[in-house]
Amino acid sequence: MMSEPTSQPAAGAPAAPTQPPRAAVPLAWLLALLGVGGVLMAGAVALALMPWLGGLSWAAAVAGPVSAVLGATAGLVLAGVPMALLVWKLARELEPGSGRADAGAAPPAGMARPLFMTLAEREFARARRYGTGAALVLVDIDRYARLCEARGLAAGDAVLAQLLCLTAPTLRTADVLTQFGPAQMAIFLVHADATGALDVAERLRERSEQMEVPHPDNPAGPPLRVTVSTGVAHLRPAHLNLQALVEDAQDALIAARAAGGNCVRAAPVDLASASRTGALPERRRTQPRPNKDA
Repeated sequence: MMSEPTSQPAAGAPAAPTQPPRAAVPLAWLLALLGVGGVLMAGAVALALMPWLGGLSWAAAVAGPVSAVLGATAGLVLAGVPMALLVWKLARELEPGSGRADAGAAPPAGMARPLFMTLAEREFARARRYGTGAALVLVDIDRYARLCEARGLAAGDAVLAQLLCLTAPTLRTADVLTQFGPAQMAIFLVHADATGALDVAERLRERSEQMEVPHPDNPAGPPLRVTVSTGVAHLRPAHLNLQALVEDAQDALIAARAAGGNCVRAAPVDLASASRTGALPERRRTQPRPNKDA
């Protein structure tokens, strides 16, 4: 069924994932290796020192404990350093940022769509494997064609660019952002549950409603103002691949546009009954508009 519009922001911060993060399994293995490494190193150091110190009575008394301490310290270093690096990497991924840390030279307002799809595919596979949750948010500018007809293509481009620039700094480093079409942007949220994804979508809707964008050809004129329709799809067992998640988000976006825009809808939605009444708009193409300068 179609979800109710979320006219008010969700209370509180996005809920934490109910499953442990994907780093939990590697950390558990590293902790086990820490203990095993300490024991093995203790034995190795003891065997190495005993032939040299075995003839000394005082050395024989302390060789065992000293070897154990040295071995445990070496084991701690060997296992602790990679564990610390893994924890640091996870913390970096979950802190606020403006795009993926591994996105190379991606601009602050998002990354190229092919790179977005590559990273989204990777995070989708991780989320399904470890059960950490993920969501796709599609944001579509309402009445974009009318805006371009009345104020020019430059006005539409300026509005979308401003929306991307305002959105990027609010995301975590692990999330990915791109322009998904001529009037559309997409956000792939990692470690996100349904409530958290809806909260992100609602805050994006409110932020876009408050934007005032100067017209690039007439900065002194009246500012450009828009609203957006937003579709949210949270990862479910039925999503066997990323394309299925994208299609669910597109259906939710269609439902939001059919409701008049400036609202959020979450998948799954029932488009079959609504399509029979003719209430749904056609699915908008999600391919970027060709570069007019090309």
